[in-house]
This record gives sequence, C-alpha cells and structure tokens, in this order.
Amino acid sequence: MYCRLLIISLFLLLPNYSIAQQTVTSAPPSLPGITSVEGQQAPFLLRQSTAALRAYAFHGDQIEPIPFQIDERDQRNRWVLDHGTQSQPDDSPGVFDENDVLVLMNRDLGQQGPLDRLSKKATAWAEIRVGSEAAPLGFAYIGIFAEPPTPMLPHSQYTHYDPQADKVDTDRYSITFAGAPLPTQLALVGHTEEPVTNLIAGVGVLGEVRFLRGLLTLRRTDQDIHAEVLSYRQGMIRTIRRARYWIPLPLGFRANGRVDVTFYRDFVEGTATVKLKIPPRLILADGEVQTYFRFLDLSGARLLIEGHEPVGPVDGRLESNEQALQRSPARWTALLLPNGHTLLLVARLEGTLQRLEQRVYFDDTEPDMTHVGTKPSFGFEFSGVNQLETGTHRLSVFAITLDTTSVDDIRRAVERFLTPPPVSITPLPATS
Repeated sequence: MYCRLLIISLFLLLPNYSIAQQTVTSAPPSLPGITSVEGQQAPFLLRQSTAALRAYAFHGDQIEPIPFQIDERDQRNRWVLDHGTQSQPDDSPGVFDENDVLVLMNRDLGQQGPLDRLSKKATAWAEIRVGSEAAPLGFAYIGIFAEPPTPMLPHSQYTHYDPQADKVDTDRYSITFAGAPLPTQLALVGHTEEPVTNLIAGVGVLGEVRFLRGLLTLRRTDQDIHAEVLSYRQGMIRTIRRARYWIPLPLGFRANGRVDVTFYRDFVEGTATVKLKIPPRLILADGEVQTYFRFLDLSGARLLIEGHEPVGPVDGRLESNEQALQRSPARWTALLLPNGHTLLLVARLEGTLQRLEQRVYFDDTEPDMTHVGTKPSFGFEFSGVNQLETGTHRLSVFAITLDTTSVDDIRRAVERFLTPPPVSITPLPATS
C-alpha cells in the first residue's frame, strides 16, 4: 500500500528596482505561474474580512484592479472545498486566517507604483513583490476597505468547471473527464479561429510493484483505476477538484487515496501527499510507474528534454536521435508543436521523493493496437521506489501550455515551477 498515492497521483497529468515612491520599468510576466500569499506571511491580513480585500497592479500610468482568490485550508492542511457530495464548511467563513491563501496570477502583476496613487479610501495597504529585490518579477497591491469598491475586471474568472460534464474550460485549454477516472479529452484553445479538436486518445498508466525480490509482482494499468469526484471549489483564479481513486488488489484489498487537481488558465497541477510508514527496502519492495498522454496525432512536433536540444519530428517512427533520448533522466520535458504552442510537463518532487529515478517516457511508434493511429505517447517514468524513506512527502506534476516554442522561454517557465520566485509582503504607511 505504501506507493498507492504515488501511483494514483502521477497519472493526472497533466528590470530595474527602485524605492517605493518610484516606478520600475520591468514588464509584466508573460509566462505562466501564480503567486500564493500564505496567512503566516501576511499578519496585517489576519482576521480581516475577505470581502474587504481588493488587489491592484500598476500597468503603465494606470492602477487597475486585478483578480485574486482566497482559499481556506482545514486543520489537516487540506483545501476546504465548498461544492460536491463531500463539501466542507469553512471553520472561519469570511475571515482571513493563518490557514488561508491569497492567490494571484503572475500575468496580472505590474510595475512598482507610487504610493500617492493608491486609494485613500483604504484603511491599509500592502505591497507584494514577486521575485528578488534586485530583479523583481512584478508587483501587486492589496488594500483593505471599510466600503470595498466594485472592481471593473475584464473577466469574471480564469477557469470554469461544469460538474455535470466533469469538464474544465479556460481560454487556453479544455479538459474533460466525463465520469472516467482519467481525462478522456484535451483540447488547446488558440487566439485565432482555428478549430478546437481533441488531442488525446486517453491517459496511459502502468504501475508495477515487486515484493521479496520479485517473488510477488503486482501490475496495474489505467484500466484498473476507479474514481469518484468528491468535491470542488470554483474561484476567479483556479478550480480545485478532489476525487477518490482506488485500485483493486489481490485477496479483496485495494489501494486508495485522494488526489487534488488544480486547474489554472495556462496549466494543470496534480498534487498528492505521500505518507510512508515503512521504508520499502525493509519489506524487499521495489517498483516503477509510467504515466503518459496517448496523443491522437501530433505529427511534426519536436521533443525537448531537460539538458538536450530539440529532436524529431514526430512522424510515427523512432529515429536514432529519439531512441537515444528515450527514458533520459529529466525533471521536465516538452513537445514543441508546429502551430507555435508548447506542451510542457514538469514534475516537482519534495522530501525523500527526490530519490526516485525520474525519466522521460516517449514513444513515437504505434505498438498499442487498441489505439491505432495514436502518436506519440508522452510522459514520465518513475522508478527506484526502494530508495524512499519514511515520512510525509509532497509530489506535484504540472501540465503547462505555452504560446511559444522558444527553448529559452521554455526553460525560464520550467524554472518558475521548479523553483518558484520568492514573495515578500510589505505593509505600507497609511495614506492621508
């Protein structure tokens, strides 16, 4: 059972600085990413009414309201999800506390602005700086209002979840589960009138665990996975969807766990907490997991793997340079599409999970006769389970869409997910 959450969670893929009264010339970031402000980071927000908060950013000479979202965690550090068959009540509804998180999209951050432009109707202001002091990524300003203004936002929310269809739509992608354990459809949405079509035949999973040096072997695939949606939360920035997954095991047992998947405008994050009570090596256990998208046809795409230059194109044959990169050790990999978009996969392992051997899974052939015409298979393989230690460890897998095939831009985007930029919050002097 020790690897159940590991198996279940892996398949879900998917300037110049100046002082406060001056303005910097750094441009707002164009690459995907979010900024999270934990309650412990922002004492000035604690016990404030969440309805009294507003977020703003300076874009050029204008200060504009920007969307934000506040999510609550319970005493077990799990998200409080307010819709679904197992929704949870907030233990302090309408009040920002230590477990709350304020979330902004990095694309909405702006420049550092002059304090005299901030509304004097606010009772307090704070400046959020994302990135280092020497090279900030961007800034936002949080105000506390006794009578909050109604922001004129360009849109109401970045994601939309339809619980009946079990489908999430954004202006960058559409992903559908339709009652299935794993995604059944994935479509990218462009900025033109190009047709939006499904890209995948499904998501493949192959997990194998060996006990007693191979005397007992358990092998399971995506066909063995069952799931039930439990709850969800829909906000302006993100949708969080929680489902229970289980896999039948011999003698009537089953591996089960819960996985939260978070949907943003440009990317999806699957997150799980893996709890190990017994080191696998003590029970002579080892294993590996392969999890990958089965694309219908991405002909012409090129494969990019951490530490290498692009190879390809995808054409239904594994060329020698592609074969050489199969199962290469990598924390991230990408497919550069002919239409100028990129599909990027990033796995961020924490704690003892970093001891896993993480490799790219890529197959440009068509060996699976049940899915004739699918190409390529694209994802990750994780092995070396016997190297894990006891404890609680976090695993995050990101599936990201980019509006570029620039290798430099892709690497910069990866860095923001593997090493999120620092966030500082500075309360500002009262305005008069």
